[in-house]
Amino acid sequence: MKLLLLTWVSLASFIYAGTITIPPTVGVGGSSVQFTSTPPAPASDSGLDAPKVLPNVNSTTYQWYYFDVVSNDSSYSAVVTFFAAPDTAFPFTLSPSMTLEVLITIQTPESDSFYLNGAFATDAQVTTLSDGASGVWEGTGLSFTGSPDLSTYQVNFDSADLLGITGSISMQSVAPAHYPCNGNQAGVNMALMPSVGWANAVPDSQATVQLEINGQNITFTGFGYHDMNWGDIPFTAAVGTWHWGHGRLGPYSLVWFSGTSADGTSYTSGYVAQNGAILGTTCSTSAVSVTPTSTSSGGSGFNIEIDLGTQGVFQAQFSADHETLAFGSEFSRYSGSLVGGISGGESYTGSAIFDEFDFTSI
Repeated sequence: MKLLLLTWVSLASFIYAGTITIPPTVGVGGSSVQFTSTPPAPASDSGLDAPKVLPNVNSTTYQWYYFDVVSNDSSYSAVVTFFAAPDTAFPFTLSPSMTLEVLITIQTPESDSFYLNGAFATDAQVTTLSDGASGVWEGTGLSFTGSPDLSTYQVNFDSADLLGITGSISMQSVAPAHYPCNGNQAGVNMALMPSVGWANAVPDSQATVQLEINGQNITFTGFGYHDMNWGDIPFTAAVGTWHWGHGRLGPYSLVWFSGTSADGTSYTSGYVAQNGAILGTTCSTSAVSVTPTSTSSGGSGFNIEIDLGTQGVFQAQFSADHETLAFGSEFSRYSGSLVGGISGGESYTGSAIFDEFDFTSI
């Protein structure tokens, strides 16, 4: 296995101070996988957004960096994912041996699936500095740059020849980072459910998308988001169902999750911030509810309810207006409108992106 250390790396304590190189093929042997958070910046260089699977993914482990933006009216969206994952560990990548893949989807008012493309990298470098991370998936023309304090992220596209896309996605965070049950603090559980890790570096941001795709300019502003997921067993061995989304409505930033593990046990996570301050983050199944809805016109969506204790109960309704990506009956991604607020208070409107997995029939 190839592991390049520009400065000393302690695998045992997951303390990073520099850049690692991730090889493009499945590793042989075990991977060290982290599920307990280390001190936030500046106490260490391991950081919230640092790689969590070292020194490389093998046939049963995975990690990815995910970025998206949805416009205020949900007519545009952009999603890009930087994978280190063979298809034996995550079923929607494209190779059992090549692990470094990028996947891009773009939605426009003219088409919910205006652009879908991807490529494999020859290797990848991920640089960790305090809480932030920056990555380059070599050979694809795609990279991302994060600030040490997580306040800004930018995804860069320089792939005119390979993927027909150039430009950038820029994010200015407006909501503090968090883990499934806690804010950004040391010594907490990072598992969303057993064997699935989650760290949400940018729950919400002011985002600008400026892209040229095959000669056409795609420019919009909206609500941006960035997180990372990872696991120590194949995703389908850990997950039964998965309902996750994020959005903004009025002064509120919202992130929600409800799902089941492969054995049918329920897990949830709910996060609400207001004007840049966390109102609450919880993983209590009694405090977070995500239930499907349908309308007479055939539309669908979800009711989201998060009990914030003394802050009240946050209630929102998400309408799945646009299906932007699907893999059979096992995965769908939607963008759409979001309506809600604190129960008994003012109601606001906004937009959101939502993902769902269902592996119960496989």
